[in-house]
Amino acid sequence: MKISALRSKARRNTLEVEHILAAAKARVPGLRDELNRLSDEFGWSHSPYLHDGTHVVPLAKWAEIAGAYAEEGIDALGVLAAEPDNAAYVIGLLEELRSHAAVNALMAFFAGVMQAPELTPETAWRLTSTFNLLLSIKGGVLATDEQAAAVRAFLMRLLPLATSEHQTFLIFCALRGVGDSSSLERLSNHRDLVSPYETIRTSTIRAIRQRLKNQR
Repeated sequence: MKISALRSKARRNTLEVEHILAAAKARVPGLRDELNRLSDEFGWSHSPYLHDGTHVVPLAKWAEIAGAYAEEGIDALGVLAAEPDNAAYVIGLLEELRSHAAVNALMAFFAGVMQAPELTPETAWRLTSTFNLLLSIKGGVLATDEQAAAVRAFLMRLLPLATSEHQTFLIFCALRGVGDSSSLERLSNHRDLVSPYETIRTSTIRAIRQRLKNQR
């Protein structure tokens, strides 16, 4: 995604977050300055809600996060992640990178959340979704032993906090890429979820067993 293409889309009001993230992932030179100019020119919002309560896409916030990464790399995101309001945006950009470095950054920037997910549940569930997409989906990142152990421990801490079938479903999905023998035992002793999630427990068990078999 070239800067000229971003500006053209912004003028036509067809610019999406995915376009900004694609440019950030490519670390397009000059991206931060151009995004700042576009944000000022078109009055992008830093908040998902305007003063009257209208919901909008906070392109200015996405521009801030994307520009920082494009200019300074992953380390710049660590500073931004320290602000709770930035958490979802930093996680979203790292998810887009789909790399071991991104997984390590998530573990480092949100270590407190992974140790005590009950304190920031919204961020914990956002992390769960991202770990699933990065580590359990075909074509994703193959977790190192250290990454798998850290993410697995986080998911086990989070499991008792699930208050819906969907949340439990998310944890089971994420376990496919990081689960071990202890996870298999936990899953074997867990009930099946209700429709439409009734098959996820057994499919997760199969996925973990196959992954462990392939690692031998």
